[in-house]
Amino acid sequence: MHSKNTLKVILLLLLGIGITFAQVTISVPSGLKIDLSGKVELEFVDVEGAGGFTNKDLTFQKVKNRSPHVRIDKAILGTKVNYSENLTYTIEFRFDDDGAKVDKHYARLKMPNLNTRFEFGNNRPFIAAKRHTEGYPLIGTAFWKGRELHLTSESKINLGSAIKLDFGLSVAMKRPIESDDVAEDKSFKMLTYGDYKTKDGQTWEYGVKGGIELLNIKTEGWFYYGKLIDDYDWKTQLSQSLQSYNSYGDEKDITHYWYGGRVSYDLGGFHTRAEYIYAQDGLLPRDGAYVEGGYTFKKLPEFIPFKNVSFRGRTGFLNLKPLESTDGEDLVWEYLAEPMSWSRKMTTISLITKINEFISIKAEYYLLDEETGSDKESSVKDNQGLVQINFAF
Repeated sequence: MHSKNTLKVILLLLLGIGITFAQVTISVPSGLKIDLSGKVELEFVDVEGAGGFTNKDLTFQKVKNRSPHVRIDKAILGTKVNYSENLTYTIEFRFDDDGAKVDKHYARLKMPNLNTRFEFGNNRPFIAAKRHTEGYPLIGTAFWKGRELHLTSESKINLGSAIKLDFGLSVAMKRPIESDDVAEDKSFKMLTYGDYKTKDGQTWEYGVKGGIELLNIKTEGWFYYGKLIDDYDWKTQLSQSLQSYNSYGDEKDITHYWYGGRVSYDLGGFHTRAEYIYAQDGLLPRDGAYVEGGYTFKKLPEFIPFKNVSFRGRTGFLNLKPLESTDGEDLVWEYLAEPMSWSRKMTTISLITKINEFISIKAEYYLLDEETGSDKESSVKDNQGLVQINFAF
């Protein structure tokens, strides 16, 4: 109880600071400069349908909480130590309902003469896309949201003013197969590459990426290869999350690779992006994609006291691909009692209002469609709405 009260006090203090102050740089006796920053996300969440006992359906799978509720999604406190112009170390502390933890920590070394940057530490994969919306695309949650312990290098080459090339290499501790929320509701989990944790049987993952930017059109692709964590990934996760996994082949198969590509175009306030990913984990093949677009109005009438307003839309899918049996029939994964076996589609509609440099408001709606493998309940009514105030400092 004491730790929970302490956490609440810390969050309230962060919220107060977030409304009042910008990033702070301090100097310590050693002469090093340290940048302090952070943010607090306060959210209103509502799931499709009325809540309460009298409105509960009789189906097997149920939304845990359909009633509107307000919560602090997370509070982040970040510290960046500047050892030199080219060498920094960043650590971020995260506070949420699950407690307090170190979320990210990494050192970055820039080598300007080589146009190369090295990173060592715990961070998202270097192919992770920068989001405009609060919600992730389905394949973002599944494949590049989780943090990994890695050593990466990224090099950039400018061929004149119109063409830019980039190339990168990555060596990482493979992230375990875990589960995460599809959007804001926590009722129906999906299979993901989770955050790095110490596991017996830990394996390595090797990645390479390349890209070219021409006339504001950026194209990039990547390939990762390794092995499943033995036996956590295939025994504790895949075999127990997918009802028919053990009967579809050799359950001890530790094959692991994933690859993808992304094309984006940004000009002025206009933004559009498309991405595709394919993954093979043991016996399970998955693939998914999304397309998104939007526009940011940077010049607003004087009577509107906002910095800018953005509209965003995205639609995408994530499939657990069926396998072919010896008799030619498809072996499917979907099973009503296990949400992690479902294939999914999601459409996101977002309005983002930036009040000033430090405060923004996001209003989003997620339209979800699931393939549950059941004729009785082929999908779940769990569309979700979100209004979030983001206080940054």
